[in-house]
Amino acid sequence: MRAGVRLSRIESLAERLIEFTARHASGIQLDIEKLQAITGPSMLDIALGTIDAVAKEATKVRRGLLYCGLCNKGPYTKRGMYLHLVRVHRYELKVMLLDELQAQINKARMR
Repeated sequence: MRAGVRLSRIESLAERLIEFTARHASGIQLDIEKLQAITGPSMLDIALGTIDAVAKEATKVRRGLLYCGLCNKGPYTKRGMYLHLVRVHRYELKVMLLDELQAQINKARMR
């Protein structure tokens, strides 16, 4: 039963990180204080690593223009890229965040 509780916490965290990931992928500055309020100080580094890894997969930059790394649509402005990711790829981002969070947590446990 404990594993189920942990999974639901990770799933809840992944849901909250979608907006931050879309902002980072779009090149919009993150509010680290808001992120720390959501994750807590002990999970901040794991959350930042997760956001960075997923954001790199979600966006491609070609000739200085933003394109979606998930569906190859674009080019987008920063705001357009953010809205596209949040509206169209919300579920995909959540799944990617869940996988990456698990990997980051397991990596942190190994240290």
